[in-house]
Amino acid sequence: MALGEITTTDLNLWQHRTVTELLAIIDSGIKAERHPLDWTITSSGHLRGMVSKFDRLTENDRQAVFDEWCRVLDAESPRESKRFEGGTRLTATFTRPTKRGDVKGFVQVEFDAPDDED
Repeated sequence: MALGEITTTDLNLWQHRTVTELLAIIDSGIKAERHPLDWTITSSGHLRGMVSKFDRLTENDRQAVFDEWCRVLDAESPRESKRFEGGTRLTATFTRPTKRGDVKGFVQVEFDAPDDED
């Protein structure tokens, strides 16, 4: 492999490392009875945990789930951004060290714009 060249083997190994770490994260969530996130693993081995909008949680409960996962994952302070459709998105990045390299990822929660009641 040439310097700077990423092979499909590299990508598969990164995903495998991330799957293994995700299992550990989910196991700890089960033991702590923590509300689950919708997890995605990218082709480059990054993790995305999303607080689902479809779990019938209030916005306050969804915020609490997000805050708890940020604490558990030792995530950076959340960054707020505006959503294209309106509303806001909170994103907090984290890094999980493993014996085979770091697993990086982020946790997100989205909130719809308040309805105008005029």
